[in-house]
Amino acid sequence: MPLSADSSPRIDPVDVLVVSARSQCVPTVREVLSRWPVQVRVRWTSDPIDALRLALAEPPSVAIVDARLDRAGGRALIGQLARWRAELEVFAFEEPAAGAPPSGPSTWHWRELPMVLRWWAKRHLPGQESTRPPEHMQ
Repeated sequence: MPLSADSSPRIDPVDVLVVSARSQCVPTVREVLSRWPVQVRVRWTSDPIDALRLALAEPPSVAIVDARLDRAGGRALIGQLARWRAELEVFAFEEPAAGAPPSGPSTWHWRELPMVLRWWAKRHLPGQESTRPPEHMQ
């Protein structure tokens, strides 16, 4: 059977769900994702209930959640998304508090968003070389 002109494996588009009170992180997400070798769709909402509806209607590849969301709370949303689809990676972000201890290994600071997205891409996209987690996850 002859091979087609393009014998590379088919790569599904990456769907990123961003759930945060403000859309300020969306340009950063789009800028980092623009370098990925696949088609990417970014969906943003500030409402956790709407986020669940969006995720159920069209499952995301990865979710970025503001851990300090109001109304139902970011933590509750993170738990619901993780229980609903075990393979979905949900990253929680928050602003660092001055003088406060770190919130835990599963919470990132918004300034780390580009690094986390690059790490996710290295683990999930073809042609990426490393599966080593960012330093504070080791």
